[in-house]
Amino acid sequence: MEIIMHGYKTGFCRTVLCCLSLILGALACACTNGKQPPAEKQQADESAADGTQQAEPAPETGFGTVLASYGVEAPVSRPAIYVDMAGYAAGREKHIVFAGGQHGRTFRVVRRQDGAVVHIGKIPDAVGDRANGQQFCVADFTSFDEPGTYYILTDVVGQSYPFCIAEDAYENLFLNMLKNASDVSLEESAQGICGAAFGMHVIMYALQCNGTLFESAYGHLGADEQDKQLVTQLLYVGKWMISQQQGDGSLYGDYEATAAFCGIMEMGRHVFGRYESSVDKEYKEAAMRAWEWLESRGCSTDAEKNARFYAAAQLFHEEGSTQYKTLAEQFLKEREKDYSDGRFVFYGVLAYISADKGTDRDLCTYVMKDLMERTEAICEAAMDDVVFGVGSRTVAENMNHLLHLSFINYLTPSKEYTLIIENTIQYMGGLNESGTCYIGADGRWKNTDEAQGTDLEWNGIMLLGMSDLLKNLSGYSPDSEVVSE
Repeated sequence: MEIIMHGYKTGFCRTVLCCLSLILGALACACTNGKQPPAEKQQADESAADGTQQAEPAPETGFGTVLASYGVEAPVSRPAIYVDMAGYAAGREKHIVFAGGQHGRTFRVVRRQDGAVVHIGKIPDAVGDRANGQQFCVADFTSFDEPGTYYILTDVVGQSYPFCIAEDAYENLFLNMLKNASDVSLEESAQGICGAAFGMHVIMYALQCNGTLFESAYGHLGADEQDKQLVTQLLYVGKWMISQQQGDGSLYGDYEATAAFCGIMEMGRHVFGRYESSVDKEYKEAAMRAWEWLESRGCSTDAEKNARFYAAAQLFHEEGSTQYKTLAEQFLKEREKDYSDGRFVFYGVLAYISADKGTDRDLCTYVMKDLMERTEAICEAAMDDVVFGVGSRTVAENMNHLLHLSFINYLTPSKEYTLIIENTIQYMGGLNESGTCYIGADGRWKNTDEAQGTDLEWNGIMLLGMSDLLKNLSGYSPDSEVVSE
């Protein structure tokens, strides 16, 4: 079931978002591509749909054709020049990665529109990737900032996939991600409920942290794109989730799905209910029915305890009841460590420590110390990663790190955290060990089989990371401290 907009008033959505907003400047618009011959454009579009960086095709006649004439299949060539297909921001560091060890000594940046060489750079010696033992050369062309569409060319390994340089490359990517945030299917299953719930959670958190940034982005939506506003999207997802609640209050009779639903209904009340009484009433009734079902069941496994903690933490955040406070704090004290291990635990921790009042200050300090230790571990791994600067070689783990760092960077802005966030976004754009583009400049996920699919949560994490990056690069922080270059 694709997300389709239903009848929520735009005025209400804007009222909610304005109340969530922080002070931040407006976004600029899109990166413009150079003109190209029709045949070249068609070829580029086909490659972009695939999402894998590839060199230009070989001529129709040649060595491979000769081999084929003798019944011998030529090996499939692998891409050897990796670029950020989502686009490079002018004024920021710009890197290219060459796979293997044979690339020549120089590379050329070629303007796609007319084939003019606009920059020549050196290819450094190869370095070993500690994560997988591969050899990579990491070249730099930061000094070149002229806006346009280009590709990298070498005499030895050919050319890269085209990429864009623009002053507003990150803003453009953020806007396109926002437009496509709802480009997911709502799966009628326990797993689908959890994905939708945590997707709502991280998107609402992004709106609370960086609301003015989102509001500014909406100014760049066309008249026929107003249903792309996230408040509208989230209200629809919430309505859909309520429609899946069964007569006994559960979601498919599943403990984790019911707990996720209970928790996100309470968070939805906090974000939307204060502005719309009907939403507050509907969400509260749904949450209470879900909680009653949870309480009627045993809670013995670690998975069930984690799930109940998330629901209790959200209920405490909104209701402030001693019952929910006791359950949440008992869980945190018994756990003792690893407060970012698992979605129910991490999102529950966010709910507990951000409660307006009633939290245990010493317990919050202890939990934050654990989260900061995890942050330090992520940063150390990224520092040791001399190739991609992320410290991990799986999409799922990098998404998890992006979520964690974006949260910490909101509380304590840091150039180091911001750089790793930027590296992670570039990793998703194609600067990774296989040169695979997972999310393009159009804000859409590609190669989702390799990325284990995509859902509302991953879209939300990317929006949170991008909004955090843009805010910190602009020099704004929640404490009005300048995060300078």
